[in-house]
Amino acid sequence: MQQLTGLDEMFLSLDTGRTTGHVAGIAFFDKPAEKRDELKFLRDRVAERLPRLPVLRWRLKSVPLEMDGRYWVDGPVDLQEQVVGIRLPQPGTEKQLHATLDRIMAQLLERDRPMWRIYVIEGLENGGYAYVVKMTHGLADGSVLWMLFDQLSDQPSEELPEVPMSPEPRGGKAEMLARGLAGLAKKPAKGIKLQAETAVWAASKVRKEGLRFLPDSVVRMLPGELSKPVAALTNKGRPDGEPKAGSLVPSLAPPKSPFNGTVTSNVSIVYHDFAIADLRKVGKLVGGTINDAVLAVTAGALRAYMADHGGIVERPLITSTPISWRTGKEKERFANQVFMLFQPLGTHIADPMERLKFAKETATAAKANWDGVPSHLTRRASEWMPVVALGPSMKVMSYLPGQYSPKMFNVSVSNVKGPQVKPIYGGAQMEKYIIFGFLPPGVGLLLGGQSLGDRIIFSATACTDIVTHYRDLPRYLEESLAQLLALA
Repeated sequence: MQQLTGLDEMFLSLDTGRTTGHVAGIAFFDKPAEKRDELKFLRDRVAERLPRLPVLRWRLKSVPLEMDGRYWVDGPVDLQEQVVGIRLPQPGTEKQLHATLDRIMAQLLERDRPMWRIYVIEGLENGGYAYVVKMTHGLADGSVLWMLFDQLSDQPSEELPEVPMSPEPRGGKAEMLARGLAGLAKKPAKGIKLQAETAVWAASKVRKEGLRFLPDSVVRMLPGELSKPVAALTNKGRPDGEPKAGSLVPSLAPPKSPFNGTVTSNVSIVYHDFAIADLRKVGKLVGGTINDAVLAVTAGALRAYMADHGGIVERPLITSTPISWRTGKEKERFANQVFMLFQPLGTHIADPMERLKFAKETATAAKANWDGVPSHLTRRASEWMPVVALGPSMKVMSYLPGQYSPKMFNVSVSNVKGPQVKPIYGGAQMEKYIIFGFLPPGVGLLLGGQSLGDRIIFSATACTDIVTHYRDLPRYLEESLAQLLALA
């Protein structure tokens, strides 16, 4: 039994009826040399690994009177319902596959059963098949999504310990009431401990960084434009090459863009396949990283999209990128351990090299400012989020007209390093891996991917009612990368 944090509740609140907080990993396999019952194989594999994957046995339970949030409670799993087979009608084109994926992702996961589902999609045009692992982000973050693929492979990279299921039914009203009362009683002590640990952390930072730590912290915590006067003072005389202090929220009001509006359930994906070597080559142009290259390529692609569809926004768009605060010491193996890092995107810059320099500079500054706050304590602080109000408020936001929907960013960009060695399932090697993300109210585009071997497939998850020409995005990504490679 594991209590949900404020972050878990925040992601669950995205299930508004119009939007969902569901994510999926899609793995593609070539035509098998020998035919087998793929659905039976996968159900058997999940059943075999279930003792080591308690997260797949959890379902949602509320505490009476919402006294102390909600819990994930262990229970039996019906694999006939959770692992499902789909066969595409002939000829099994990519268009048919995408229509099927869109339907799968539009369906809400029921809250009275485990909030995940695995699909085997057969009948692809090339004779191959795909696994789709879909789960609510409220259950765990994207790293756990990939861990499920790893744990279901023939040779997992890590052998997890078995977690036996309780012989007694859990989550009864009496037990949940007792937990709620105990949680309320412990909360004041938890708050005092958190304040003490924050004070210890702050004292250590002052010893390490001197008095500059205090104004830098003020700058980081002040939102958007309110931070700029203080930032100008604290950054005065700062040595060249040292990241400047800045707000963790770059703008109180991100610019209007063709990527924002009222998000509906009409969500789809397109994608482009990149060579990791090309991205590394681009990053090295400015002594940067693959992530800097991804941000620059994305900025160029979005700028080109805007130029062709409504005009370029003169201010930089604000992007949200997930950042992990895992330390390796967490008690909860399966949980949300990520937050959002906000930074400007160089969509306002015409020159490709200047966009790349801007990407490196802003990414370095954003990471430095994130490291300047006690992120390891922030997840615990999320326990004090008003979780009871999250669901209703998110539902209201999902129905607001786009121009009135409050937002902190314009687009999401995610770039995750994956395994070098492709996993194998019953002798069949995974050939491609694609992410189908989720969209919060007001934000109609997520660009993201996870590498596999020497490639990364960068997918665009788009609300098709907002980003109406989303099918053009792979071409814009390809052209943006080509511009930067030409400089190399």
